[in-house]
Amino acid sequence: MRIEDLMSELRDLYTIVIVTQNMQQTARVADRTAFFTATVDETTGDRTGELVEFDLTITIFESPSDPRTEAYITGRFG
Repeated sequence: MRIEDLMSELRDLYTIVIVTQNMQQTARVADRTAFFTATVDETTGDRTGELVEFDLTITIFESPSDPRTEAYITGRFG
């Protein structure tokens, strides 16, 4: 909680980027949220990062526009 409080204090002065898999923490501290995934090339097995969705955190958590985002947030993917 102390780190989250500090982040709230510093957000007016700095841009803070956090990477987390903790959905509860993201919902508490983020103004905006991005959801990334990896696309796998079926022939080579290579993985390419893909930005699936970026929006206000409340939008991502309450009405995501991509079904993959909703699946991840609800625990049905990943």
